[in-house]
Amino acid sequence: MLARASLAIAAFAFAGAAAADTAYLEPSTFSPRLDQTITIETSFNDYCCVPKYAVRSQAFAVISPDGESRVPDRIELFSNSSIIEQKISESGTTRVTTGERLGRKGGEYVLVDGQYHMVNSEDAEPFDIPEGAPILSSQTATVSDTYVTVGEATWSSVHVPVGRLAMVPVQHPSGLATGDMFELIVTFDGAPLVGQAMVLTRSGQKERAGDEGLEVRTDETGRIALELIHPGTHLIMTRMQALAPAGAETDIRSYTTSLTFTVTR
Repeated sequence: MLARASLAIAAFAFAGAAAADTAYLEPSTFSPRLDQTITIETSFNDYCCVPKYAVRSQAFAVISPDGESRVPDRIELFSNSSIIEQKISESGTTRVTTGERLGRKGGEYVLVDGQYHMVNSEDAEPFDIPEGAPILSSQTATVSDTYVTVGEATWSSVHVPVGRLAMVPVQHPSGLATGDMFELIVTFDGAPLVGQAMVLTRSGQKERAGDEGLEVRTDETGRIALELIHPGTHLIMTRMQALAPAGAETDIRSYTTSLTFTVTR
């Protein structure tokens, strides 16, 4: 088990298929020196954190410790990953993000009793479509973040909103160690999500047979709290579907948000 969940939230084994193709951002170091140039690998996979499919985004951004956003110094695209190169020229916490990137279209869903059900796909579970139920078009929307800190951790870059589905750290994501509690609040359009499923995985997962990560659900305030047990790189993700914003090209969007962080001994 990766971690223990508290604050009266449920924890249980996570089905690997549901976590498939999660994007991550992994820096070459989470604690660079001032003026050090680092690289950040970004890719999709159902394992943490092994490159499989490159993340392509027109919204890549570096958010400086004062909260200002800018384009990364350099981005190189490879077959299984994209590599961001960035000089970290300010003390404090810098955030690197994919931004909210819109991905593939094409999945079809119906909304029944408040739940979206995939239809007309070989990946869909058997489901009887109610007569007259509209078939909804969909598109993916992905946000992946990571943080690097020079010196003392700061909060301005953490508090910059990116995307509709957000993880808001309560403890700073830099400087976490084994035995620490890590709390996050999950929001959608700024409102806390109750009972929202989240999945925590960690580096080396592919080598641990049967390791599907740990699923936790947010409490009545939209929070989770995790006791961090293992050192190394961790990835926490969450996914949901919702009506697309006005003017979108599809009826709904499938939102996935993830955060990559490290835990020291």
